[in-house]
Amino acid sequence: MKTDWNLIRSMMETAIGACEQMEAMGYNESHRHLPTETSQGPVTVFDLMVSSFTYPESIRYQIIRERHDAGADQPYVHEFSRLLVAMAQASAELVGGKDAAPASASLEQMLAWYRDLALPNLRRAIEQAEIAPPDKSPV
Repeated sequence: MKTDWNLIRSMMETAIGACEQMEAMGYNESHRHLPTETSQGPVTVFDLMVSSFTYPESIRYQIIRERHDAGADQPYVHEFSRLLVAMAQASAELVGGKDAAPASASLEQMLAWYRDLALPNLRRAIEQAEIAPPDKSPV
C-alpha cells in the first residue's frame, strides 16, 4: 500500500489555512449576501463558502470513480481513512470553541496516546514480526 502523504498533508494544511484566514478576516453569517467579482463572474460570499466544502466533496467522488476505473477500489474503509475522518470530525467540533476549551484534557491525553503508546507499540510489534513472524496456525 502506498499513500501520497505529502498530498494529503497539503490538502489538510490548505483547509486549515483557509479556515484560519477566514476566521481572521472576521467572516460571519452576516457576510453571506456580499457580492464579489471573480474571473468567472459575479458571486456572493455564500457561493464561495458553499463551494469551499462542496468542491472537496466532488473531488472525493472523482477520486472514487478514477480508482474504480483503474481497478484500485478500496475493498473496505481503511483504518488510516477512518483515523483521518474521525480526527477531522473531532477537530471540526473545536471550531469557534477556543474560549470554552472543550475536552482540552482529553485532547491532550489523546495526542499523547498516539505519540507515547499507540505508535511506539505498533512499531515494536511490526518490527518484531519482521524478525520472527508470529505463528499463523488456526486456533
